[in-house]
Amino acid sequence: GFFRRTVRQKLTYKPCANGDKKGCLIMRISRNRCQYCRMKKCLDTGMSHEAVRLGRCPKKDKPSRFNLFKISSNENHDRIDIDKQIKTEELILKIHDSFMAANKEFHALTCRYQQSKVLEVKCENDTKILCSRYLPAIVHFTTIFARDLTPFKKIDVHSQRNLVKQSLLEIAVIHSLYWNDETTFGKILDRFGYIVDILNCEQYGIFGQFLLDMFYSVQKLKKLELTDVELSVMAAMVLFSPDRPGLDIYKNTFLLEQMEDILCLALKSQFAQNHDNCEQLFTKIVEVLINLRTISGVYLEIILNSQIDIVDVS
Repeated sequence: GFFRRTVRQKLTYKPCANGDKKGCLIMRISRNRCQYCRMKKCLDTGMSHEAVRLGRCPKKDKPSRFNLFKISSNENHDRIDIDKQIKTEELILKIHDSFMAANKEFHALTCRYQQSKVLEVKCENDTKILCSRYLPAIVHFTTIFARDLTPFKKIDVHSQRNLVKQSLLEIAVIHSLYWNDETTFGKILDRFGYIVDILNCEQYGIFGQFLLDMFYSVQKLKKLELTDVELSVMAAMVLFSPDRPGLDIYKNTFLLEQMEDILCLALKSQFAQNHDNCEQLFTKIVEVLINLRTISGVYLEIILNSQIDIVDVS
């Protein structure tokens, strides 16, 4: 109906403030937020100006009474499915909103470094300085993102801190894709006053090796061409992982496992809407998450012992 009205009345809409590349999340419950992106979504899903011109389908193409009867007999089941879909959409929308709000906080923290000249990383000490700037910012981002999610607030404070700490480096990789352009990894790092030649990172000690492994992980994720919404849901999956060490298993296991299942379904629903190879893509995502967990296991303790303050999530 929205598409038909737009075409017939030749309506135009003010371009989205987020730009064409980012756009807005258009779902059943958020479709009225931005008419420009809503129209773009109509076109992306295959709606046709020609179909509007030709009008409704002839009577012979309409469903028969028998088919209508069959539909009504499944009405209760359909109602349950619709309610479930709406709840999933509400969760996805909230996660995406929280992700974007945390990004604004992250951007604010980087502004102080953008006043000075951008330097090239040339030694191990430079990588330490870069990480001392970057890691507190990503801790802050993860904390803001987490504490804005209602299920996270239901977890005890000790376990909240553990979830943030244990997911920190994995979320850093996922988050960095939001700031990267199509060719370079350095865009997020030059926001902190340094540019990095990835080929030389291996020479710069453990922090240089961390940046190198982070770069390779970002490249793997980039090839999957995930949307911002999918990245935000993926970050939530990492945050709510139920098998993190140091959690109170009696208090939190059921909630975390429930969230893991819900978020997996939410991510699959987004893949089904945005990609042709939904099942294959989800398999690749699982492989990436396993790889991120491995990288986190190698570097996390070193990072946490480098006197980088963890923001209190309580």
